[in-house]
Amino acid sequence: MIEGSLIARPLTEEEVRLVSARYFPGNALTKFTVLAGGMFNNTVRLDFSDRTPVVLRAGPVKRELLIPFELHLMEAEAEVDRLCEAAGIPCSHLLAVDSSKTLLDRDFMLVDCLDAVPLSDPSVPPEAKPALYRETGRHMAKLHQIKGPSFGRVWDVSTGHGFQSWFDALMKELSDVSGLLLKYELMEQSLISGIRDLFTENAPLFESVQSPALVHADLWEGNVLAQRKNGAWEIAAIIDGDRAYFGDLDYDFANPWMINEHFLEGYGPAPADTPDRQKKNKLYRLLWDMTDAYVWEIEYHNHENFLHKKEEVEAGFREISLLAKESQ
Repeated sequence: MIEGSLIARPLTEEEVRLVSARYFPGNALTKFTVLAGGMFNNTVRLDFSDRTPVVLRAGPVKRELLIPFELHLMEAEAEVDRLCEAAGIPCSHLLAVDSSKTLLDRDFMLVDCLDAVPLSDPSVPPEAKPALYRETGRHMAKLHQIKGPSFGRVWDVSTGHGFQSWFDALMKELSDVSGLLLKYELMEQSLISGIRDLFTENAPLFESVQSPALVHADLWEGNVLAQRKNGAWEIAAIIDGDRAYFGDLDYDFANPWMINEHFLEGYGPAPADTPDRQKKNKLYRLLWDMTDAYVWEIEYHNHENFLHKKEEVEAGFREISLLAKESQ
Protein backbone atom coordinates (compact mmCIF):
# COMPACT_ATOMS: atom_id res chain seq x y z
CA MET A 1 0.00 0.00 0.00
CA ILE A 2 0.98 3.66 -0.35
CA GLU A 3 2.38 4.76 3.01
CA GLY A 4 -0.43 6.04 5.20
CA SER A 5 -3.27 5.24 2.81
CA LEU A 6 -5.45 2.19 3.38
CA ILE A 7 -6.90 2.27 -0.14
CA ALA A 8 -4.03 3.14 -2.52
CA ARG A 9 -1.72 0.40 -3.77
CA PRO A 10 1.25 0.83 -6.16
CA LEU A 11 0.95 -0.71 -9.58
CA THR A 12 3.29 -3.63 -10.10
CA GLU A 13 5.37 -4.14 -13.23
CA GLU A 14 3.22 -7.16 -14.05
CA GLU A 15 0.03 -5.08 -13.87
CA VAL A 16 1.51 -2.33 -16.04
CA ARG A 17 2.61 -4.86 -18.67
CA LEU A 18 -0.82 -6.53 -18.62
CA VAL A 19 -2.52 -3.21 -19.38
CA SER A 20 0.06 -2.31 -22.02
CA ALA A 21 -0.33 -5.64 -23.79
CA ARG A 22 -4.13 -5.43 -23.76
CA TYR A 23 -4.52 -1.85 -24.98
CA PHE A 24 -1.34 -1.32 -27.01
CA PRO A 25 -0.58 -4.78 -28.42
CA GLY A 26 1.40 -3.47 -31.37
CA ASN A 27 3.57 -1.08 -29.36
CA ALA A 28 6.71 -1.90 -27.40
CA LEU A 29 6.70 -0.66 -23.80
CA THR A 30 10.17 0.67 -22.98
CA LYS A 31 9.67 1.90 -19.41
CA PHE A 32 7.12 3.09 -16.90
CA THR A 33 7.57 5.86 -14.35
CA VAL A 34 5.53 6.61 -11.23
CA LEU A 35 4.12 10.12 -11.59
CA ALA A 36 2.34 10.32 -8.27
CA GLY A 37 2.04 7.72 -5.55
CA GLY A 38 -1.19 9.33 -4.46
CA MET A 39 -3.34 8.60 -1.45
CA PHE A 40 -6.31 7.58 -3.60
CA ASN A 41 -5.17 6.68 -7.14
CA ASN A 42 -1.83 5.39 -8.38
CA THR A 43 -0.53 7.02 -11.57
CA VAL A 44 2.27 6.01 -13.90
CA ARG A 45 3.60 7.16 -17.26
CA LEU A 46 4.08 4.53 -19.95
CA ASP A 47 6.76 5.15 -22.59
CA PHE A 48 6.82 3.24 -25.87
CA SER A 49 9.37 2.96 -28.62
CA ASP A 50 6.80 3.60 -31.34
CA ARG A 51 4.03 5.82 -29.96
CA THR A 52 3.54 8.86 -27.74
CA PRO A 53 3.52 8.37 -23.94
CA VAL A 54 0.38 7.37 -22.08
CA VAL A 55 -0.73 7.92 -18.49
CA LEU A 56 -2.21 4.96 -16.62
CA ARG A 57 -4.20 5.77 -13.50
CA ALA A 58 -5.37 2.94 -11.26
CA GLY A 59 -8.07 3.46 -8.68
CA PRO A 60 -8.22 2.42 -5.04
CA VAL A 61 -8.47 -1.01 -3.50
CA LYS A 62 -10.52 -1.85 -0.37
CA ARG A 63 -13.54 -0.36 -2.09
CA GLU A 64 -15.69 -1.18 0.94
CA LEU A 65 -14.13 1.87 2.63
CA LEU A 66 -15.13 4.27 -0.13
CA ILE A 67 -17.90 6.85 0.04
CA PRO A 68 -20.66 5.83 -2.40
CA PHE A 69 -19.89 8.57 -4.93
CA GLU A 70 -16.24 7.41 -5.04
CA LEU A 71 -17.22 4.04 -6.48
CA HIS A 72 -17.62 5.39 -10.03
CA LEU A 73 -15.11 8.22 -10.25
CA MET A 74 -13.34 7.06 -13.40
CA GLU A 75 -16.55 6.53 -15.35
CA ALA A 76 -17.64 9.98 -14.17
CA GLU A 77 -14.39 11.56 -15.31
CA ALA A 78 -14.74 9.96 -18.74
CA GLU A 79 -18.21 11.51 -19.08
CA VAL A 80 -16.97 14.93 -17.96
CA ASP A 81 -14.08 14.79 -20.45
CA ARG A 82 -16.55 13.91 -23.21
CA LEU A 83 -18.72 16.92 -22.31
CA CYS A 84 -15.72 19.25 -22.09
CA GLU A 85 -14.29 18.11 -25.40
CA ALA A 86 -17.64 18.73 -27.10
CA ALA A 87 -17.74 22.24 -25.60
CA GLY A 88 -14.18 23.09 -26.68
CA ILE A 89 -12.80 23.07 -23.14
CA PRO A 90 -9.24 21.66 -22.95
CA CYS A 91 -9.25 18.38 -21.04
CA SER A 92 -7.61 14.97 -20.90
CA HIS A 93 -7.73 12.89 -24.09
CA LEU A 94 -9.28 9.67 -22.90
CA LEU A 95 -8.08 6.41 -24.46
CA ALA A 96 -9.85 3.84 -22.30
CA VAL A 97 -11.67 3.24 -19.01
CA ASP A 98 -11.94 -0.25 -17.55
CA SER A 99 -14.19 -0.83 -14.54
CA SER A 100 -14.75 -4.53 -15.19
CA LYS A 101 -12.17 -5.68 -12.58
CA THR A 102 -11.20 -8.49 -14.97
CA LEU A 103 -7.73 -7.41 -16.09
CA LEU A 104 -6.85 -5.65 -12.82
CA ASP A 105 -8.67 -5.94 -9.50
CA ARG A 106 -9.60 -2.25 -9.60
CA ASP A 107 -10.76 0.45 -12.00
CA PHE A 108 -8.22 2.09 -14.27
CA MET A 109 -8.07 4.59 -17.10
CA LEU A 110 -5.64 5.53 -19.86
CA VAL A 111 -5.13 9.03 -21.24
CA ASP A 112 -2.61 10.62 -23.55
CA CYS A 113 0.32 12.12 -21.64
CA LEU A 114 0.36 15.89 -22.05
CA ASP A 115 3.58 17.88 -22.15
CA ALA A 116 2.31 20.10 -19.36
CA VAL A 117 2.60 20.78 -15.63
CA PRO A 118 0.07 21.72 -12.94
CA LEU A 119 -0.35 25.42 -12.23
CA SER A 120 1.03 24.65 -8.78
CA ASP A 121 4.37 23.53 -10.29
CA PRO A 122 7.31 25.85 -9.45
CA SER A 123 8.25 25.96 -13.15
CA VAL A 124 5.19 28.13 -13.86
CA PRO A 125 6.50 31.70 -13.40
CA PRO A 126 4.47 33.96 -11.09
CA GLU A 127 4.21 36.63 -13.80
CA ALA A 128 2.41 34.13 -16.07
CA LYS A 129 -0.27 33.22 -13.54
CA PRO A 130 -2.65 36.19 -13.91
CA ALA A 131 -3.19 35.39 -17.60
CA LEU A 132 -3.48 31.67 -16.84
CA TYR A 133 -6.09 32.36 -14.17
CA ARG A 134 -8.04 34.52 -16.62
CA GLU A 135 -7.93 31.71 -19.18
CA THR A 136 -9.08 29.22 -16.55
CA GLY A 137 -11.97 31.54 -15.71
CA ARG A 138 -13.04 31.63 -19.38
CA HIS A 139 -12.97 27.84 -19.58
CA MET A 140 -14.94 27.48 -16.35
CA ALA A 141 -17.60 29.88 -17.65
CA LYS A 142 -18.04 27.56 -20.64
CA LEU A 143 -18.14 24.52 -18.36
CA HIS A 144 -20.89 26.06 -16.25
CA GLN A 145 -22.94 26.59 -19.42
CA ILE A 146 -23.19 22.81 -19.89
CA LYS A 147 -26.53 21.66 -18.49
CA GLY A 148 -27.71 18.25 -17.35
CA PRO A 149 -31.17 16.65 -17.38
CA SER A 150 -31.26 16.36 -13.57
CA PHE A 151 -29.25 17.10 -10.42
CA GLY A 152 -26.53 15.03 -8.79
CA ARG A 153 -23.10 13.51 -9.39
CA VAL A 154 -22.36 13.21 -13.09
CA TRP A 155 -22.20 9.42 -12.95
CA ASP A 156 -25.60 9.20 -11.24
CA VAL A 157 -27.20 11.59 -13.72
CA SER A 158 -25.65 9.83 -16.73
CA THR A 159 -27.08 6.48 -15.55
CA GLY A 160 -30.56 7.83 -14.88
CA HIS A 161 -30.21 8.14 -11.11
CA GLY A 162 -30.24 11.91 -10.79
CA PHE A 163 -32.58 14.03 -8.66
CA GLN A 164 -35.28 16.50 -9.59
CA SER A 165 -33.96 19.09 -7.14
CA TRP A 166 -30.51 20.25 -6.08
CA PHE A 167 -31.57 20.06 -2.45
CA ASP A 168 -32.43 16.36 -2.80
CA ALA A 169 -29.06 15.66 -4.43
CA LEU A 170 -27.23 17.43 -1.59
CA MET A 171 -29.20 15.62 1.09
CA LYS A 172 -28.25 12.29 -0.48
CA GLU A 173 -24.57 13.30 -0.19
CA LEU A 174 -25.07 14.49 3.38
CA SER A 175 -26.85 11.25 4.30
CA ASP A 176 -24.09 9.09 2.81
CA VAL A 177 -21.21 10.81 4.59
CA SER A 178 -23.17 11.23 7.85
CA GLY A 179 -23.89 7.52 7.91
CA LEU A 180 -20.20 6.69 7.55
CA LEU A 181 -19.14 9.20 10.22
CA LEU A 182 -21.62 7.61 12.63
CA LYS A 183 -20.74 4.04 11.62
CA TYR A 184 -17.09 4.60 12.52
CA GLU A 185 -17.98 6.76 15.54
CA LEU A 186 -16.05 9.74 14.19
CA MET A 187 -18.65 12.35 15.15
CA GLU A 188 -21.46 12.56 17.65
CA GLN A 189 -25.10 11.99 16.69
CA SER A 190 -26.01 15.41 18.13
CA LEU A 191 -23.57 17.17 15.78
CA ILE A 192 -24.73 15.18 12.75
CA SER A 193 -28.38 15.85 13.57
CA GLY A 194 -27.66 19.54 14.05
CA ILE A 195 -25.95 19.79 10.67
CA ARG A 196 -28.82 18.00 8.95
CA ASP A 197 -31.24 20.46 10.58
CA LEU A 198 -29.19 23.38 9.24
CA PHE A 199 -29.44 22.05 5.68
CA THR A 200 -33.16 21.40 6.06
CA GLU A 201 -33.83 24.85 7.52
CA ASN A 202 -32.00 26.40 4.58
CA ALA A 203 -33.65 24.24 1.94
CA PRO A 204 -35.02 27.30 0.05
CA LEU A 205 -31.44 28.40 -0.70
CA PHE A 206 -30.84 25.15 -2.54
CA GLU A 207 -34.33 24.78 -4.00
CA SER A 208 -33.83 28.12 -5.75
CA VAL A 209 -31.26 26.45 -8.03
CA GLN A 210 -33.40 25.58 -11.05
CA SER A 211 -30.81 24.72 -13.71
CA PRO A 212 -28.40 21.77 -13.28
CA ALA A 213 -25.08 23.30 -14.37
CA LEU A 214 -21.95 21.19 -14.77
CA VAL A 215 -19.75 21.90 -11.74
CA HIS A 216 -16.15 20.69 -11.50
CA ALA A 217 -16.27 20.43 -7.67
CA ASP A 218 -12.49 20.07 -7.24
CA LEU A 219 -10.97 23.13 -8.87
CA TRP A 220 -7.47 24.00 -7.66
CA GLU A 221 -4.07 24.62 -9.25
CA GLY A 222 -3.17 20.93 -9.15
CA ASN A 223 -6.11 20.13 -11.45
CA VAL A 224 -5.26 22.77 -14.05
CA LEU A 225 -2.41 21.93 -16.43
CA ALA A 226 -0.36 24.58 -18.22
CA GLN A 227 2.19 24.39 -21.00
CA ARG A 228 4.63 26.75 -22.67
CA LYS A 229 3.97 27.17 -26.39
CA ASN A 230 5.79 29.51 -28.74
CA GLY A 231 7.26 31.35 -25.77
CA ALA A 232 3.95 31.88 -23.98
CA TRP A 233 2.15 29.94 -21.25
CA GLU A 234 -1.37 28.63 -21.86
CA ILE A 235 -3.84 26.23 -20.29
CA ALA A 236 -3.38 22.69 -21.60
CA ALA A 237 -6.21 20.97 -19.74
CA ILE A 238 -8.62 21.11 -16.84
CA ILE A 239 -8.42 17.62 -15.37
CA ASP A 240 -9.80 15.36 -12.63
CA GLY A 241 -13.46 16.16 -13.11
CA ASP A 242 -14.33 12.85 -11.49
CA ARG A 243 -16.17 14.48 -8.57
CA ALA A 244 -18.25 16.74 -10.79
CA TYR A 245 -21.94 17.49 -10.24
CA PHE A 246 -24.82 18.76 -12.25
CA GLY A 247 -25.92 21.35 -9.75
CA ASP A 248 -25.29 24.83 -8.41
CA LEU A 249 -22.42 26.69 -10.11
CA ASP A 250 -21.83 28.38 -6.74
CA TYR A 251 -20.42 25.04 -5.59
CA ASP A 252 -17.27 25.96 -7.53
CA PHE A 253 -17.27 29.53 -6.20
CA ALA A 254 -17.49 28.29 -2.61
CA ASN A 255 -14.06 26.77 -3.19
CA PRO A 256 -11.53 29.47 -2.20
CA TRP A 257 -8.47 27.94 -3.91
CA MET A 258 -8.69 29.54 -7.37
CA ILE A 259 -11.32 32.26 -7.19
CA ASN A 260 -9.39 35.53 -7.37
CA GLU A 261 -9.65 38.77 -9.33
CA HIS A 262 -7.86 37.34 -12.36
CA PHE A 263 -10.11 34.26 -12.50
CA LEU A 264 -13.18 36.50 -12.27
CA GLU A 265 -11.88 38.77 -15.05
CA GLY A 266 -11.88 35.75 -17.33
CA TYR A 267 -15.08 34.22 -16.02
CA GLY A 268 -17.22 37.31 -16.36
CA PRO A 269 -20.01 38.42 -14.02
CA ALA A 270 -20.26 36.09 -11.03
CA PRO A 271 -23.40 35.63 -8.93
CA ALA A 272 -24.12 38.54 -6.60
CA ASP A 273 -22.48 38.10 -3.19
CA THR A 274 -25.58 38.29 -0.97
CA PRO A 275 -25.89 37.15 2.67
CA ASP A 276 -27.92 34.14 1.47
CA ARG A 277 -25.19 33.19 -0.99
CA GLN A 278 -22.55 33.49 1.73
CA LYS A 279 -24.57 31.20 4.02
CA LYS A 280 -25.13 28.68 1.21
CA ASN A 281 -21.42 28.56 0.45
CA LYS A 282 -20.61 28.03 4.13
CA LEU A 283 -22.93 25.03 4.09
CA TYR A 284 -21.14 23.67 1.05
CA ARG A 285 -17.81 24.00 2.84
CA LEU A 286 -19.29 22.28 5.90
CA LEU A 287 -20.23 19.27 3.74
CA TRP A 288 -16.71 19.23 2.23
CA ASP A 289 -15.15 19.24 5.69
CA MET A 290 -17.34 16.35 6.82
CA THR A 291 -16.28 14.38 3.74
CA ASP A 292 -12.62 15.22 4.25
CA ALA A 293 -12.80 14.19 7.92
CA TYR A 294 -13.98 10.72 6.92
CA VAL A 295 -11.40 10.42 4.15
CA TRP A 296 -8.46 11.40 6.37
CA GLU A 297 -9.35 8.98 9.16
CA ILE A 298 -10.74 5.92 7.37
CA GLU A 299 -9.24 6.02 3.88
CA TYR A 300 -5.89 7.73 4.51
CA HIS A 301 -5.35 6.68 8.13
CA ASN A 302 -4.18 10.16 9.18
CA HIS A 303 -5.61 10.89 12.62
CA GLU A 304 -3.98 14.31 12.97
CA ASN A 305 -5.59 15.63 9.78
CA PHE A 306 -8.88 14.04 10.80
CA LEU A 307 -8.85 15.94 14.10
CA HIS A 308 -8.14 19.18 12.24
CA LYS A 309 -11.07 18.57 9.90
CA LYS A 310 -13.36 17.60 12.75
CA GLU A 311 -12.53 20.90 14.44
CA GLU A 312 -13.41 22.71 11.21
CA VAL A 313 -16.74 20.88 11.05
CA GLU A 314 -17.57 21.87 14.63
CA ALA A 315 -16.48 25.48 14.04
CA GLY A 316 -18.48 25.69 10.80
CA PHE A 317 -21.55 24.30 12.51
CA ARG A 318 -21.28 26.87 15.30
CA GLU A 319 -20.77 29.73 12.84
CA ILE A 320 -23.75 28.85 10.65
CA SER A 321 -25.95 28.19 13.68
CA LEU A 322 -25.09 31.65 15.00
CA LEU A 323 -25.96 33.22 11.65
CA ALA A 324 -29.31 31.46 11.73
CA LYS A 325 -30.08 32.82 15.22
CA GLU A 326 -29.06 36.36 14.25
CA SER A 327 -31.35 36.30 11.21
CA GLN A 328 -34.40 35.30 13.24
